Amino acid sequence: MGKRTSVESFFTNDKIMLSLVVVNTITIFIGGYFSSSRLFVWTDSLFTLLFLAEVFVKIRVEGWKNYWKDGWNKFDFIITLVAAPSLMNLFVETGVATNILLSLRTLRVFKSFRLLKFIPDINGLLKGIGIAVKTSFIVCVAFAILLLIISILSSTLYGKIVPELFGDPGTSLFTIFRLFSGDGWSEIPIEISAKSSALVGSLAKILFSVLFFIGGILGLSLINSIFVDAMAGDNNDEVLRRIDDLEKKIDNLNR
Repeated sequence: MGKRTSVESFFTNDKIMLSLVVVNTITIFIGGYFSSSRLFVWTDSLFTLLFLAEVFVKIRVEGWKNYWKDGWNKFDFIITLVAAPSLMNLFVETGVATNILLSLRTLRVFKSFRLLKFIPDINGLLKGIGIAVKTSFIVCVAFAILLLIISILSSTLYGKIVPELFGDPGTSLFTIFRLFSGDGWSEIPIEISAKSSALVGSLAKILFSVLFFIGGILGLSLINSIFVDAMAGDNNDEVLRRIDDLEKKIDNLNR
């Protein structure tokens, strides 16, 4: 491979491009206060062009096959391509179309995830997360089904009493999710008690206390423990493999 030009060196330097990503993320945040400013539109479009140039230069330098083999390059390519239509902000007056384009532009903040590349052993960490997700998948599905069942039953029981909490299955789902997460869960039975009879209110307090214990304390703790155990187990397997290799080398030396 021949010597790279200054332009190629600039766009293939990860530290420089990551610095641009950080600056662009800050710009987008600040731009939320001045989104209609033409100066901001021009500045934002400049970043879009820089990231598009990065993609084209890297493909030219590395070749399409080598470029596409890298997972981070795939991530960059998709984010940049989706955000590219925001360049039309230069030619579109403020309005609904502009808001849609601004929404596309904000997708570029996801490029900040590229900073993860510099975390030591990030590939091993991501592999561990993938194994943990697969291990806990069935438990998560079961938990989601439990959440749906309780949401439907709650909507049937309390939909007319507190429609703002259980008026329909979707609203009920959000309320039960709040219950399981512990976000003001005690306020739910109190609200039911205030709008119903003493017996219904008392039963609601007992029911939602049990649900919080089962779903919020036991359920989420179980999912969390399985997830953490799977990640730790993957690391332990790697350590055991290394120990076995070391023992084999020691045995060979002793012979």
